[in-house]
Amino acid sequence: MTEEELINLVDNQNRESADFKRGFRAGTEYKDQMEKRIRDLESVLLEFIGYEDEWLLTKADLNKRTKSVLVDMIIDQRNLTRTLYNKLDEETKKKLKSQIEICVWPSGDKK
Repeated sequence: MTEEELINLVDNQNRESADFKRGFRAGTEYKDQMEKRIRDLESVLLEFIGYEDEWLLTKADLNKRTKSVLVDMIIDQRNLTRTLYNKLDEETKKKLKSQIEICVWPSGDKK
């Protein structure tokens, strides 16, 4: 093996090592993001089903969240509510809809 071949071999190993480290870091960051997303979804679900107050996010916890995380939480809650609403029978949907309309338009004026 010539000196040039040996240098090329070492360079290739260094590049492969750097690529592996870069990929490993990206995988670790993705794993951390997904674990955080799972915790956020668990929090949304626990809040939705009305767990005791110690399970719910406090105002201080919510203030620590970024705007994008809070928006994601709201969208998740909306999707969950819509999914549950769509599973209701038609009679229950009509009753719930009329109760909500009374809250939105208390005087009976529907715009």
